[in-house]
Amino acid sequence: MKKFLFALSVSLLAITSFSSLAVDLEYKGFYQRLDLIKENKLEKITMGFYLVDSYKRTRCEMEKATMLAQGTEPSAIAIADDGQLLVPYSRDLYDKFALLRVKLKDEYQNCILQMQMQVKDKTKSDFSFAELALITTQMQQLVDEFGSFLWFMMPQVSGLHIELSSPENIAYINEKLKPALVCEQEKCKLAIDADNQSNDKAISFDLAPKLISPWINKE
Repeated sequence: MKKFLFALSVSLLAITSFSSLAVDLEYKGFYQRLDLIKENKLEKITMGFYLVDSYKRTRCEMEKATMLAQGTEPSAIAIADDGQLLVPYSRDLYDKFALLRVKLKDEYQNCILQMQMQVKDKTKSDFSFAELALITTQMQQLVDEFGSFLWFMMPQVSGLHIELSSPENIAYINEKLKPALVCEQEKCKLAIDADNQSNDKAISFDLAPKLISPWINKE
């Protein structure tokens, strides 16, 4: 049970797998997760949706994604440069039992849907201590929401995983924060004090990080 909950909190949840040129995914699952974020007013974070190879864990290449719903014209869904499916939040699509149809470039690639809890604004490159604390707190709230009545069994978000744009991408880090940061090439773990509400600059980057997601300390 604990192992499963940990996997969910890190946001690597495989919903389905497939080997086909065109893939249909129920919109219901996307909506339910986005609705949790909106309902709890977690404005600093979102849920990213990706297709990844089930064996290599690399991102699957997609030609296009289209939303299909009864009584509605098909609409194109944007695919970000990093492979994120930019699925909209829409009660109307939910009520119409919409499907997301994704066309893969390689029909023989075995892909799974990956859901990644992450910072919403991927252009942000400067963070204060208070902003880091708020992001971490909101991620913990969402982890607890996933647990529902078992919230007390959910793991604690200790800080943030930061995927840098390059190994030398950190422009500034506050002296107080340096002991909390551990990096290996582009991958960093940053322990966060959720009680620190200082507006002092904590960390900044030459280029905005590729991804900021929750870090669960298993030790």
